[in-house]
Amino acid sequence: MTIVLRICILAVLATIPATADLPLAFMYGGKSLPSVPTCEKIIANNARHTKKVHEWTSPDGRLLLRSTETIYRNFPVREYLPELVCLGDQPTEIIDGFKSVSLVRPTDGAVVRALRGTVCSPKDFEPVTFALGTNTPSCSLVATEGRSSAQWMPWIGVDFPGGDGVEVAVGWSGAWRADASFTNGVLSLSAGMVKTHFRLLPGETIRQPSVLLFTREPNVTPRAMQTLIHRFMLDEKCPRDAQGRLIKPILPITAGGGNKTPAMMRKIIDWSVTNKMPFDCFWVDAGWNGPAHMPDLISNCGNMWWKFVGDWRFNPTVHPDGNLAQVADAAHAAGMRMLLWVEPERCVCEPPPPLFKEHRDWLLPARDEQIGKNTTRLNVNLGNPAARTWVIETVSALIRENKLDIYRQDFNMNTLPLWQANDAPDRQGITEAKYIAGLYAFWDTLRERFPHLVIENCASGGRRLDFEAVSRSHSYCRTDYAIGHRNGPLQILDVQNVTLNTLAYQPFQGSETTPAFFFDDYGFFSSVCAGSVFTPSDWNAGIVKNDFTPEQTAWLKKVFTAADRVRPFFEGDFYPLTDLRAPDSQGERAWCAYQMHRPDLDAGFVLCFRRLDAPSHLFTATLDGIDPSARYTVETYDAATEQVDGRALANFTADLKSPRSFKLTFYARVR
Repeated sequence: MTIVLRICILAVLATIPATADLPLAFMYGGKSLPSVPTCEKIIANNARHTKKVHEWTSPDGRLLLRSTETIYRNFPVREYLPELVCLGDQPTEIIDGFKSVSLVRPTDGAVVRALRGTVCSPKDFEPVTFALGTNTPSCSLVATEGRSSAQWMPWIGVDFPGGDGVEVAVGWSGAWRADASFTNGVLSLSAGMVKTHFRLLPGETIRQPSVLLFTREPNVTPRAMQTLIHRFMLDEKCPRDAQGRLIKPILPITAGGGNKTPAMMRKIIDWSVTNKMPFDCFWVDAGWNGPAHMPDLISNCGNMWWKFVGDWRFNPTVHPDGNLAQVADAAHAAGMRMLLWVEPERCVCEPPPPLFKEHRDWLLPARDEQIGKNTTRLNVNLGNPAARTWVIETVSALIRENKLDIYRQDFNMNTLPLWQANDAPDRQGITEAKYIAGLYAFWDTLRERFPHLVIENCASGGRRLDFEAVSRSHSYCRTDYAIGHRNGPLQILDVQNVTLNTLAYQPFQGSETTPAFFFDDYGFFSSVCAGSVFTPSDWNAGIVKNDFTPEQTAWLKKVFTAADRVRPFFEGDFYPLTDLRAPDSQGERAWCAYQMHRPDLDAGFVLCFRRLDAPSHLFTATLDGIDPSARYTVETYDAATEQVDGRALANFTADLKSPRSFKLTFYARVR
């Protein structure tokens, strides 16, 4: 007989009471249970949060469920991290359909809000809604890759007829699914891994997805909730240094590692210094590794950067020193931090790198015959302790020897089929669960060893943007669709949407600025966010192959100086001034606007775009954080500076006569 274990079905989904138990569910083979008692103990209690550990032991004594609950005092948020432990010397019975969150509520219906993920398309991070009721009884969001934000962002909103709601975030950097259904006047919502059907072996502890549950009161709109979530992420989730300070976003100038020699890289740094550019990071991207070979000089990284992934020795043809220490010295002397790209989770098998020849058991798929013709599908299994140790030591050596301040981790493969194929029928989900726990252990070890280190997280663009990843890293490539000049108008529309639609969930994010062309201020500022990336090779192969003209250099200095100026305000409050934008339903007919405000500085900026087909030349909005009785200095990009009273500033108006135009306004209270 199989019993369904549902620990605390919340009676009212949108109101999380102080006495709530664990909002999770799973099935466990064995005897039926009349009740599921848990014991709890408080392990932390301070001004920011109360932290409890809940434990439940199965009747057969073989399974321990441990869930750590964090109750945040300054936000209407609870967080849960469940773990499963095998007790004793016998395997557990089958654990099936584990849901880290499982909630129900009587209602007349509900609207489920979601965001698409990124697959390098103009629809990246598009908002999607599902109106659940009699005609639409259910919806499912399923991650079909082993990367958390490829198909869907792991954030879900639910709005009820009374105006209240709940926001649910899934903390899992692998594959997940969420299901919502409306049946007989009851809404059910659950989320967890895509597939769990496993027994634990003696001594095993398996982590499951963590969750955040936000309560939204009727007087708080979904748009206002974006502001609250952004503040929560800043205060509680964004990475901090050893002194507890927020790690600041970067303003990088980049060079591909495959076809840029150290001398070429120093030329780029010298250009920045000579022209007094504001860049504070020198970014070395892919292609620097592998056996001796000569790549082309056309693309930023060279044409062979992918062929040697897994071999983390420097290509001696391009980098005869065997490291980039001299480049790092030049960057540091110029006041820049040093960044290096690595992709340690993937291993390309033609030609076989040392790892493939020496430690075949560290790689997935487990057998050579499973590889087929796809030479990019070998996955270094971070769930294997020996493989994880090798990755930690390899990356640590690169950080030390190349004097890195920022470590950029890429991940260009879908691992879910490999993880699933590696599981026995009674162990489905185990490979992925161990892998994701190993990934977090890897990142956490790097942060412990190098407290100054920034981890920059890229996975074919922003395909790992769940809150567990965001709590450990920044992401300066939210979508690969922003790289190069793919399709100017659609790219520019996309990067505007991505900033507006995702800023609540990842405050420190960045984007390539190449959707714009030279002297296109509208296109450039469409890409600007906390970290705006400049890759000279993508701007007509600038600096290394072709010198920028004096006019081009002057324009780059002007726009990147403004991009540098907005950065500190992303440490403040985010106020969307328009609803989330989609490329099709509104597209070029809609305005796009938001405000960033620093309460501690009494200052901020407003950025708004009149898109190509927007019929009205006027945009009005009420700004937040403004004292109506105070005076403010207001400076508009490419316009005069003036002083206005707070009441006038708060009633913000943009009058843009020309389609495809923008207004960037800085303001600061007069002391």
